[in-house]
Amino acid sequence: PMSLIASWNVRGLNWPNKQEDVTLFLQQNDIGLVGLLETKIRHQNADAIASTFLRGWHWTHNCDISNGRIWVAWKPSSYHLSILERSDQYIHCSATQITTNKHFHITFLYAHNREAQRQPLWNALHHLSLSISGAWCILGDFNTILSKNERIGGNEVTDHDIQELSNLVLNCDVHELSSSGAFFTWTNKTIWSKLD
Repeated sequence: PMSLIASWNVRGLNWPNKQEDVTLFLQQNDIGLVGLLETKIRHQNADAIASTFLRGWHWTHNCDISNGRIWVAWKPSSYHLSILERSDQYIHCSATQITTNKHFHITFLYAHNREAQRQPLWNALHHLSLSISGAWCILGDFNTILSKNERIGGNEVTDHDIQELSNLVLNCDVHELSSSGAFFTWTNKTIWSKLD
């Protein structure tokens, strides 16, 4: 059986009870590859904290670039991962699922809150899309929306609000996949994929 892939905006991973929640989630759902977003862990503490609750896993992060924004962890018995690019908003990888030998690219992202700060991310994803043939999965927190029904409360959604992500989908030739779990931002997941 294939171990699952997940992305979770944990909103802080410094406390032991949150680390236990993550460990339990990974075990109960047979997760083999995960992106943990908004960990808020300082670079000097990252390896010590990861080694306490990710025993038997391999991991990387961008704590040296951006204070605890993205961690990627994988079970070496489930996935082989090569880190291809890292920035303050994404970690891009080449992955192979061990039991099926299926190869794909995967990008975990945590976009900045402000539109102008997200533009380098969209540019980088477009650049990546031009070099990828085959399957590509993009998971994370885009901090923007694709349709008006993706926001509850706050200001009314305008066409401008959905244009940013619509342009990304068009420019990168990706498609939204069906996913499981909760949907809205506070439930922390979005999945995109380029089909081969």
